[in-house]
Amino acid sequence: MLNNNKPAIFFDRDGVLTVSKRINGKGFAPRDLTDFCLYDDAISSLKKTRNAGFLNIVVSNQPDVATGLLQRSVLNEMNNILFNKLALDGVFNCQHAKENNCNCRKPKPGMIYTATQKFNVDLSGSWIIGDRDSDIQAGKLAGIRTIFIDRSWVSESGYSADFRCESLRDAVELIFEASTRRSG
Repeated sequence: MLNNNKPAIFFDRDGVLTVSKRINGKGFAPRDLTDFCLYDDAISSLKKTRNAGFLNIVVSNQPDVATGLLQRSVLNEMNNILFNKLALDGVFNCQHAKENNCNCRKPKPGMIYTATQKFNVDLSGSWIIGDRDSDIQAGKLAGIRTIFIDRSWVSESGYSADFRCESLRDAVELIFEASTRRSG
């Protein structure tokens, strides 16, 4: 039987694709469009992964919607910007606060599982790239390989990640190197 499933790269949004606001050593998601900007390597990195046959999927906690600090309409516009500028297949946002204890909020793998069902993802060849320990934990729970981008945030160590690096460009290179070793 032919397997039509494709591997995916799951990207956290803030701190991976878009620049987070640094306050007291912690990264915070932008709350308005004037602060919403992509890292310089985001467009080229996602083109490379798409051309290599990966699905590109964003999985992002956005609790500011639940707390009223981010309007849902602004989040929708941010998602539209991502779709217009990046080679994306899907964007999944958890809009719940931590205390809601939902299944979609990372470190739980709910968004990964929802995307996997929607896009027929082959998890055995998939990755997650994040800048938070919760991203790495979600990837581990989903059984995919993990890359931690170290943005030097307070209390984010990436200690359990399969790989660590300092930029999205470096993360994509790690995926290509690992994929070459695996198939070679």
